[in-house]
Amino acid sequence: MNSMLITLTAISAILYLVFAIYYENKIYKFIWKPGTMILIIILAITESGLSTAFSYWVLSALVFSLMGDIFLMLREKWFIYGLVSFLIAHILYIVGFIVSFSFSFSLNIFLLIIALIILAVILYFYLYENVRKEGGKKLLFAVAFYIIIITTMVSLAIMTGTKILIIAAFLFFISDAILAINKFKVKFRLADYFVMSTYFTAQLLFAISIGGL
Repeated sequence: MNSMLITLTAISAILYLVFAIYYENKIYKFIWKPGTMILIIILAITESGLSTAFSYWVLSALVFSLMGDIFLMLREKWFIYGLVSFLIAHILYIVGFIVSFSFSFSLNIFLLIIALIILAVILYFYLYENVRKEGGKKLLFAVAFYIIIITTMVSLAIMTGTKILIIAAFLFFISDAILAINKFKVKFRLADYFVMSTYFTAQLLFAISIGGL
């Protein structure tokens, strides 16, 4: 495991949380947000040596996530492009799980996935009215489709039985859920800290995972 790169990634993420969010500095935001993801991408390459099919799917997902980060840093009109970029990233993770793992299924896994689906449905209807007011039926469909895709991604991660992937996927779900709630429903000061800390951790775990799979 490349401890040096992991340490640099952690430092970069902390710098983003402190200088970009706490001090609301846009210059630091444009440096440390994509900078942290670039370090995670480099880590993914060095950890795996791109020696497995799964490593390529993860790398592709990380690259689209980086694109999504950049779009979300721009003006509001670019939000939908960020949404699509992250949607593609989740689809790439899904394909990676499907082609690289033999899934296991048990009562505990079934109950966990059912709980996840219920949570996703609750989240959608919690956001429904505000999303409709902001973007109408098109945005409602986009948000619904996004929630379905990320829920599928997390469900497949659970079915791999690989703890690091399960944790990473759940953290990604939590990050996106908080982001959506903060954007469409209730804005709160700590939202950005929760969104980015869970997001960076999720992506870092995905990058680390391919070194041992």
